Amino acid sequence: MEVTNEHQQETAGLTQGDLAMAAFALAEVFNSYLEKYKEEDFGSLTKDQMEQSMHSLRIAFTKFDSLLNVINPVEEQATENSETPETEEG
Repeated sequence: MEVTNEHQQETAGLTQGDLAMAAFALAEVFNSYLEKYKEEDFGSLTKDQMEQSMHSLRIAFTKFDSLLNVINPVEEQATENSETPETEEG
């Protein structure tokens, strides 16, 4: 599978934006499940089924997020370096 950094509308291939959107959507679904879980509103699921679904969502999110981090290691390192406080000499 090839992932590109082209604009989503300009390619039929999978883009980094697509991966980011999928990770975000999984996080949002997980958060909505978590809210219902805290309210003990499992809908048509049992508590165990809800927990299994939440676990699957968490794993899928982690996979997408990890894939994005592998694809963009240079950008991630640049972000980390810019967040590192500079030390004063003198």
